[in-house]
Amino acid sequence: MSRNHFIVAAVVLAIVAATAGAWLAAHLGAPEMPVHARMLNTPRPVPDLPGLDHHGEPLRIQDLEGRWTIAFFGFTHCPDICPATLQVLAGARRLLDDLPAEDRPEVVMISVDPQRDVPERLAEYVPFFHPEFRGLTVADAHLPELTRSFGAAYAYSPAGDDSYTVDHTASVFVVDRQARVAAVFPTPHTAEGIAEDMRRILKLEASR
Repeated sequence: MSRNHFIVAAVVLAIVAATAGAWLAAHLGAPEMPVHARMLNTPRPVPDLPGLDHHGEPLRIQDLEGRWTIAFFGFTHCPDICPATLQVLAGARRLLDDLPAEDRPEVVMISVDPQRDVPERLAEYVPFFHPEFRGLTVADAHLPELTRSFGAAYAYSPAGDDSYTVDHTASVFVVDRQARVAAVFPTPHTAEGIAEDMRRILKLEASR
């Protein structure tokens, strides 16, 4: 073999090896990390606090163990952030419909306005965005502990006419199958970004 032929063969082999290496890394290597969500180094357990879902049935975050859950703090009188976020979450949930039932995330809106967000009110509001979404309300006495465990916050502000509004964290939280906060989606949110990262999180889980 001439020197030129040897060089050409070596270059071809190098290209083939690099291509094969890239393919193996993509298909057999470490799963891709989430791009939009911030994964917690140590997942935070959620306290076992009693609540009611939008059907008036008892519901605790621990009741969702065994499923991934996307949780959002909001309230039904919210004029903008809450409906916009729930629309995004509905889009993300539809993008994940092809997943096996056990991998499709539960989506729960946790009310920061338990005085007004009784189960009947949540039942009128939450399923409007997606029929499988769930509302959760807990007693005023338990709400501070629950929000702190997620790393969320809320505060009541006068809104005139003896009414009030609620300022609250707009992040979206991911709760793992052990009822622990595992990741946070900071604002802004997109349906595509949340759906893509949920798939990445599931692949990370499968690789462990």
